[in-house]
Amino acid sequence: MSKKIILFVDDNDNIIHGIQRQLRPYREQWQLFFATSGAEALRLMEKQPIDLIVSDMMMPEMRGDELLKKVSELYPCTVRMILSGYADENTLKSGMEVAHQYLGKPCSSEVLREAISQIFKIQACVCNPRIIAELGDANQLPSLPKIYQELSAAIADENIGIGDIAEIFAHDMVLSAKLLHLVNSPYFGMNRLISNLTDAINLIGIKKLNSLVLSVHVKTAFPVTSPAMERYMEYLWLDAGRVSELARQIALSEDQQEDRPDQAYLGGLLHNMGLLIFLSRGGNKLNALMNQVKTTEVPVAELETAVFGFTRSEAAAYVLSLWKIPPRIIESILLQNTPNTTAYNGISALTAVHAAACLLKPSVMSGCNRLFEMTLDTAYLQRINKLERLPDWQELADKVMARHAEKTP
Repeated sequence: MSKKIILFVDDNDNIIHGIQRQLRPYREQWQLFFATSGAEALRLMEKQPIDLIVSDMMMPEMRGDELLKKVSELYPCTVRMILSGYADENTLKSGMEVAHQYLGKPCSSEVLREAISQIFKIQACVCNPRIIAELGDANQLPSLPKIYQELSAAIADENIGIGDIAEIFAHDMVLSAKLLHLVNSPYFGMNRLISNLTDAINLIGIKKLNSLVLSVHVKTAFPVTSPAMERYMEYLWLDAGRVSELARQIALSEDQQEDRPDQAYLGGLLHNMGLLIFLSRGGNKLNALMNQVKTTEVPVAELETAVFGFTRSEAAAYVLSLWKIPPRIIESILLQNTPNTTAYNGISALTAVHAAACLLKPSVMSGCNRLFEMTLDTAYLQRINKLERLPDWQELADKVMARHAEKTP
């Protein structure tokens, strides 16, 4: 297998030398190039194909986000990452608009290696010609709404309060209505009507707002108009609600810190987004897939590859990578059927999503179990020393199923 080629761009020589030292153990896997300015980086890229560019943000003459915007236009298959110690709200927002991932300095060699490894898995989807031909390139697909980037930047800024976040939400009437509808639903069991966005955000939690924005946007971006397929979509979202809830609980039960439980939640919420894409855009190929799911015993992922040329997981990873969703979340969706292919030996969003999707079967939709089938990878759980945790996770799954059975009409 050929080495992946990475270009690091930073105007600070000490940072460049530090990265060289940090990544020396990985020189058998990756070929590294270095540039001290955006102009130098672009000149190098004219002569040398680059798989991944990692740029500092605040550089003289050409900022990192300006460089990566040019790279996205000239070399769309090059994965883009920002590695910067400068992170005010506006910088974060502009950086996240052009980069597939944003990492802060200082960054340990292990964190950097893991982020790079994840992003290379995703790159295969970004440049898969079969997916591009079927779904369209970045210019043909719906883009992620600006409010998602604004919320991400605001949530990352410690100086931003709930009132400021409520003001961002107030600019989108559909999302505001959806948020108020959600907090006034039986799920929250409130004995009073919540009509204030600040109260609603306090109730749902700041970190769940982006999940809400994304789920609403996905439904809008990939509408299902066929009455025959609307039934599948309804159950797809019911399943997504259960899997996201259980994935987050599994992450919490394993003492996952910081935003990792929220990554598991979002991965669970979107784990079948690729099926929604098929339902929305599949046409005659979708009908062929449905027939084969019902009349054969061939694994569904193999049928999807035979019919479309790629799986639902790859379709979702492609769209989410164009939307700059964090690689850890994309990995949990892309590898959900094959978690043992990850190089990471610890628990992650992938672990939680895979386990949740498997433990919550049989499917919530009678007559289409095969459409949602997934086999628990015990070899993977054994490898990361979590196989003995299955009974505890199953208890959590049983409680989730019981709660959702009470809420389902």
